[in-house]
Amino acid sequence: MKNKKTNKDKTFFELADLTGKKAVVTGGGGHLGFQMSKVLLELGADVIVLARDKEKIKPLLKEFGKKISFIKVDLNNKEEVTAIDKKLPSMIHILINNFYTWPTNPHFEKMQWDEAVATMTAGIVSPLFLSKVVFPKMKKGGSIINIGSMYGMISPDFRIYRNSGMGNALEYGATKAALIQATKYLAVKGAPLGIRVNAISPGPFSRPGAFDNGKDWFRKELIARMPLKRIGENWELKGVVAFLASDLSSYVTGQNIAVDGGWTIW
Repeated sequence: MKNKKTNKDKTFFELADLTGKKAVVTGGGGHLGFQMSKVLLELGADVIVLARDKEKIKPLLKEFGKKISFIKVDLNNKEEVTAIDKKLPSMIHILINNFYTWPTNPHFEKMQWDEAVATMTAGIVSPLFLSKVVFPKMKKGGSIINIGSMYGMISPDFRIYRNSGMGNALEYGATKAALIQATKYLAVKGAPLGIRVNAISPGPFSRPGAFDNGKDWFRKELIARMPLKRIGENWELKGVVAFLASDLSSYVTGQNIAVDGGWTIW
């Protein structure tokens, strides 16, 4: 019987391999979450998607079969989040806190109490409690990835909206900033347990219909402010997710990696 390789003896591809790992992805069927779930599956992990709608992951179910499963849960609901412990397996290796909700009105002057609470519940309270649930299940160490935002790092540039009625909600950015700070806190708490905690902060990413209805001017405004001079595509998150989820990043914790085309380096 061959001795099991230690990380220092593994090849790059062996370090990236997630075969036998169990991963949980919240909002794993959304525009960005779909690609996060997919790359984990491609690397061999078994993925559990926590979301409200199974429809969005049907292509993944068709392609990967029993490697992916679905648990219906409303991550804005206290009872459902606190009860999720019993629905998850006893061993988890990877958690991606990706789910969030948008307020219907992005303007500070029109901020509504209930919508602000819902946004912050989804964006920071639920991830904290899910991390609390998962910590004891990462018995042999693991990786937690929190999905932040460039707007958790900087303020929106309101000039790009040109009085169009578009905007970016204060409570969204404030929630993402809180999640980035929580990443550092959890990284310190998790270190003695072999649990690494990092964040990914996406910048502008294209989604279907985002620039329809005469909004091409807005696309040009975004591109003009990015060093790479283009808007990201959702698959471009796969590399950083693979890195942080696997042993490729075994010495990385407490970090926030901006995937934003260079927006935040100006």
